[in-house]
Amino acid sequence: MKKILIFALIPILLYNCTQQTERVKTTPGIPGIMLADTISYPVVIKNPDTTDTWTTECLMPLDRKKLVDAVFDAVYKNKAQAYNYFTNKPMSKKDVKDLEATEEFSRNRVGKLQFWESWYFDKKHQIFTKKVHQILVAYEVFTEEGVLRNYKAAFYIKLNQQ
Repeated sequence: MKKILIFALIPILLYNCTQQTERVKTTPGIPGIMLADTISYPVVIKNPDTTDTWTTECLMPLDRKKLVDAVFDAVYKNKAQAYNYFTNKPMSKKDVKDLEATEEFSRNRVGKLQFWESWYFDKKHQIFTKKVHQILVAYEVFTEEGVLRNYKAAFYIKLNQQ
């Protein structure tokens, strides 16, 4: 009986010994292991529904104007490069100014951002860290009746990757 048990365990032991240990991806200067490399998600930064008190409450601490102005200032002061979302080609400052001059666009209509991030978790210290790589600026587009139809991509910026 012992011989049968030993022969049954040998394949299991050999299999476990040949398995590679889990490779943990880390990034210098960021504590913890990478949980997600370049995850993308949208964030509403302007409540389109004044009756939605939950969203209003969630956005209360946000200074939306300061955030939007900071993105545009970074582009205009050559601290960030704007890119066309549809072509991925760089946009000049003039391209961004031309966008701002259109009737459809207004900084006040910027209602959604999309982030591309990497996520890290330091299990030892219980620290969750996100590193933002890109931010897309999207603005509200309305129907002729003034109802929010959707959001349109204005441009995205790549953040300093140091």
